[in-house]
Amino acid sequence: MRYISYHSFILLLISSLLLTSRRAQAQKEVLYSQYLQNPLSINPAYAGSRETFQLSAFLRRKWISVRYAPITQSVSADGAIANGRVGLGFQALNDRMGLFATTGIYGSVAYRFNLPALAKLAIGVQGGVSVLPVYDVTTAGSVNKAIGSFGVGVYYQSDRFFAGISAPELGGQVTDATGRYTFKSVRPIMFQAGVPFEAGEGTVLIPSILVSKIADRPLGVDVNLRAWFNEQVGLGLSYRQNSPGFVQTNYLQAFVEYQLTKAIRLGYIFNSQTPESPNALQYDQKSVHEIMLRFAPNVLKFTY
Repeated sequence: MRYISYHSFILLLISSLLLTSRRAQAQKEVLYSQYLQNPLSINPAYAGSRETFQLSAFLRRKWISVRYAPITQSVSADGAIANGRVGLGFQALNDRMGLFATTGIYGSVAYRFNLPALAKLAIGVQGGVSVLPVYDVTTAGSVNKAIGSFGVGVYYQSDRFFAGISAPELGGQVTDATGRYTFKSVRPIMFQAGVPFEAGEGTVLIPSILVSKIADRPLGVDVNLRAWFNEQVGLGLSYRQNSPGFVQTNYLQAFVEYQLTKAIRLGYIFNSQTPESPNALQYDQKSVHEIMLRFAPNVLKFTY
């Protein structure tokens, strides 16, 4: 029976407490830009797909050497119970780069069906809460409000193909006493598909796409390519047209990952634009740097 160990749970709890102890400034859509490293950010049905417990931490920052520079922190974890049938996921967000000040915590549950040829089909739901400042007409100022979050998704995975369709946010809106919206989150519908294949001895290529649609916006299309060498070094490039963030933008993402040990993976991610607020005038530097740490203490097989 596969399970999430007590020590892993304690590590996750400590990480989330550290994350949410600081004031944040962004919205849930910040997580969408991390989907290649963290598919759970766009599809709750991905929870437990790697079967063993995995904890990933992301730190995004504008200027590495400048004190009090804008920063984003997020933590994601998932694992499987009930002999791999049920996946559980958790995400927490702390962002000080976006247009809103948001701290968010979200949980996911997925049920997985076994298909022929070791394929899996999962159906998942996600729920949580985002806390962000919303304009209050009665006080003519911003007050922190807890906004419910709810999402659904379906995910298919085999050795040669993966695909998913999801609506990661179906809630996330607040109205005032007059019934007018004071905050309304982005509500994308997303379709993701990819084909991993061996391109040579020890080399695996993973081309994939992400198509997203938001009401009253042009269709978003991401074209991605990842390459892994000897299950140790990974390189990736992604071009994103009309990204599904709070502010629509086009940008390039490049990243490198290194499997330091069987349980620890390090990563560096470069975004040519800041996905949280690409058009904001408060930053002279448009690009943003990000580092990732992944911990998988009881990994069964290598996952890309």
